[in-house]
Amino acid sequence: MAARQQPRGTGLEVQYKDFVPKSDWKDQPEAILFTIDLPGFTKEQIKVMYVHASTMIRVTGERPLAGRKWSRFNKVFNVPQNCLANKIHGSFNNNTLTITMPKETITKMPNLPETSKTMADKVEKLEEKRLLEESTRKEKEAEAEKKKKLLEEKEGILRKLQEEAKAKEMAEAKKLQEEAIAKEKAEARRVQEAAIAKEKAEARRLQEEAKAKEMAEARRLQEEVVAKEKAEARRLQEEAKAKEMDEARRLQAEAIAKEKAEARRLQEEAKAKEMAEARRLQEAAMSNEKLLEEAALEKKIQDKKSMDEFVRKEKMKEKLSDSVLEENKTGKGIMEKIRGREITSEEKKLMMNVGVSAFVIFALGAYVSYRPE
Repeated sequence: MAARQQPRGTGLEVQYKDFVPKSDWKDQPEAILFTIDLPGFTKEQIKVMYVHASTMIRVTGERPLAGRKWSRFNKVFNVPQNCLANKIHGSFNNNTLTITMPKETITKMPNLPETSKTMADKVEKLEEKRLLEESTRKEKEAEAEKKKKLLEEKEGILRKLQEEAKAKEMAEAKKLQEEAIAKEKAEARRVQEAAIAKEKAEARRLQEEAKAKEMAEARRLQEEVVAKEKAEARRLQEEAKAKEMDEARRLQAEAIAKEKAEARRLQEEAKAKEMAEARRLQEAAMSNEKLLEEAALEKKIQDKKSMDEFVRKEKMKEKLSDSVLEENKTGKGIMEKIRGREITSEEKKLMMNVGVSAFVIFALGAYVSYRPE
């Protein structure tokens, strides 16, 4: 099967599938039968037309398939010469078209047996035959002339009939074409309306699906934006928190480092101060030791002197005791002598020695108390 598209006047395209039906010839004594198998076709969908000019029979048919598809066929065959064209007829039963073409009946005379004849009869017969042949010849000539005239008349009539048949065929073809065009237009209009209705329904369905899809996509995008914003906010918050923690750690580290530096500086200052103080105390101690050594030496000297003086002092004490007693007796004391500056040089030296001794003892006690371990 071959398929081709044919444009229609309505703008829609109807797709035709050419169908080649099975056919068969059957020769019977009285007629010739031509059968065509047309499954799926109805009687109304089939047209049979005899073309007199070419002694041909054209069988056509169309039937709709699914959608805008149609199945069609076009079968043409010649009518045998021994058939009567005016008695051709057809019938459609059980999806089979049968075209019956009756034959011409030819009656032949049987051959008669030759009887025995005499010579005279034969001569007479020969003469008669000659005369008959001459008469027959003349008749044949007249008949030939008549036939020629009849043939010319027949040819004129045939030409006229052919022209009429051609005109009729053209009119029939035009009528069939107009009917087919009208049918195609009606079918195309119906198909177009159905297609438009189907397209509208499909467009409405697609529009609703697109709208639902757009709403779902908008919801999805909105949810994605909200989730993205939340994630971004969470990320920024975590970054800010991490930054704050880093900044706090940095400040804490700086504070700790500063405190450590300050503590180190204070420790170093305290250590330096302690070392300076220790050096100062050590120097003071060394100085005090030197002083003490000098004081001890001096003390030894003084002790030696004091031992020398002790006796003298004892003697002086005795004298002083005697003097005090005498002074007490006189109402004047030693203090009064001091206030009045009436003390002797020896008494002054004695009092100075007692003061120096007291100072040395005080300094030695202070050194022992504050000496570093």
